[in-house]
Amino acid sequence: MTYADLTCAQWNDLSDGAAHRLAEEIADRHGLTVPVGLQDTVYAGRSHRVALFERNGMRFALVPGGRPTLGHDAVCFRPTSDQLASYADSAEEYGLPSLAEYVDAMTSPVRTVELPAMLVAVEAFDPCQVSLAPDDPRVLKLLASAGDQLDGVSTFRSAGGLTVEFDQTGQVAKARAATDVSHDEAMAQLASAGLRTTTADEWEWACGAGATTLFCWGDDCPADGYPYDYKTGMHHETNLWGLAIGQDPYKHEATTERTIVCGGDGGSTTCGGSGFFLGWLALATAYRDKEFGQWLASDDGYAEEILTRPVLELS
Repeated sequence: MTYADLTCAQWNDLSDGAAHRLAEEIADRHGLTVPVGLQDTVYAGRSHRVALFERNGMRFALVPGGRPTLGHDAVCFRPTSDQLASYADSAEEYGLPSLAEYVDAMTSPVRTVELPAMLVAVEAFDPCQVSLAPDDPRVLKLLASAGDQLDGVSTFRSAGGLTVEFDQTGQVAKARAATDVSHDEAMAQLASAGLRTTTADEWEWACGAGATTLFCWGDDCPADGYPYDYKTGMHHETNLWGLAIGQDPYKHEATTERTIVCGGDGGSTTCGGSGFFLGWLALATAYRDKEFGQWLASDDGYAEEILTRPVLELS
């Protein structure tokens, strides 16, 4: 069996010793370190053994492969009374179809796919953001011009796309600059590092971690606010496989297919006040806003960031 053939059941059936040895083999083979070893995690009532790796400051989690069923069957969705009430208000205001019909239209179809095991970045990567040294001339110029504006602040953002974070002593801890990057340039940046972004199927598998519910944590969601209104909650926790993914509808992620983005809708439902259920629906594992994806891929589309989910293939 190759590393890419590893399934979730096979991985979790290994003894702790065998799993640790396998993780070390994967690390050695791919030029990685195992920063925290193995962790037994529980998320939404399910358990899994998480393996985390690092390379050049980027952290990856082992995502097993297999033959999973992806997509969402809206017929099986049993909304709560609060979800029904929220959607009814939205439907009346915007002339929407029945809830089941809408959820079906906004999620990917049910299908069975074959996916290899892979290493998936724990955090999304934005190639539009370039890290700067504390003594970079752009940082020094900002510090000199900002003056008293910096007193007591932990993060300062300039109109020119420069962000500086300070430590408790007031020294520069991190700095980054935003640059304009096209989708093709973003993909090229990943390729130059021996990485690529996820396919749409891989993203959905990585996010849901095998969950068959609407969200990776279940079918329910709060009925008195949008995801952005909740500073804590299941959507802020790393998922079953240790990934910080599908947490913020403003943070949609690009896939290998130009017209398919996952994990959000650019915040359009939240910003537009479309209704709480619709705002949460954008975090559904199988959520697909086709019109938004097509617009982003068009000449009219634009974005201040291009979030990608780096994948390191297992050889």
